[in-house]
Amino acid sequence: MVVALASGSMISAQTLPDKPVVQGKFLGDGKDGNIKFLVVQNREPFSDEAAIQFVFTEKDPSSSKKPEFDAMFKELGSALSISTFKDGRIFGCEVAHTSHEKSPFTALGQIKMTDFKVTDTHVSGHLTTGGEDEAFGQKWDVDLTFSAPLPKGAFAAVKAPEPEPKKAGKKMTKTDEPAEEPIAAGPKIAVKDLPLPSGALDVEYKQLVGHITFRSESSVSTVATDFAAKLKAQGWKDGPGSLMGKSNAILKRKLNEADLTIMVQPAGKGCSVKVFTEGLDWSSTPASGAAKPGDVEGIEAEANKLINDALKKIPGGL
Repeated sequence: MVVALASGSMISAQTLPDKPVVQGKFLGDGKDGNIKFLVVQNREPFSDEAAIQFVFTEKDPSSSKKPEFDAMFKELGSALSISTFKDGRIFGCEVAHTSHEKSPFTALGQIKMTDFKVTDTHVSGHLTTGGEDEAFGQKWDVDLTFSAPLPKGAFAAVKAPEPEPKKAGKKMTKTDEPAEEPIAAGPKIAVKDLPLPSGALDVEYKQLVGHITFRSESSVSTVATDFAAKLKAQGWKDGPGSLMGKSNAILKRKLNEADLTIMVQPAGKGCSVKVFTEGLDWSSTPASGAAKPGDVEGIEAEANKLINDALKKIPGGL
């Protein structure tokens, strides 16, 4: 087997690298993300198929305990996270380029995997968007070739479910089998009905790109926990890719045909939150404001802040 790298150099089967090798470009609005590192790691099966994750980064991820987590917060510079099946089909693509203000974002469709090869010990392939693509008004372009050792247990076979025990009695025939009813998708959820955590301040609804941003005086863990609880009460289910760290959090949620990606980061004494939405009804967008109606804690915190700022301007104080 011979693996061709982007530069045109060749690596033979006898000289496969003992460390990941990656070459090529990852452009964001025309600026190269300088991808130099690659982490290949196991991940949970998807749709009952064995899968693996590639995390391409600009900065060295060797000291990161959760590179896929740090990469999405751009703590490893520009980064690209790709999840694939053993045949190279891509089912997960997260783009986090430092030149993009509206990132990370999910981008499936145009990016493809070619020349994908898996041996007992190595994996290699070529990632490409086939030219410049666009997301949320931002340009991005991928053309990366890689080769890397496989982690232990990669693409482990998915255990088949145990067959249900046969029930005594009349043998069921095909004509006796009940017809499966399609699951109703249900109406779209209105963005105005999306519950926000207590104390949400400076809430901004960006209808054009489907984003919601706000800040809070509370900690990352407090806001993430409160947000998760309120979404659960509304019926939202956990989606793949949720991560809770000591100082950052990513919440992935699904309901009917809607998806949420929520990023909570420390900011000042509190935190900032970005909500990337897909499949919500934005026909009636709430007005942006300092706090969502009913968030008494947020209103009180904002009022106290304004009072303290005003007192500082009074000579000698009170």
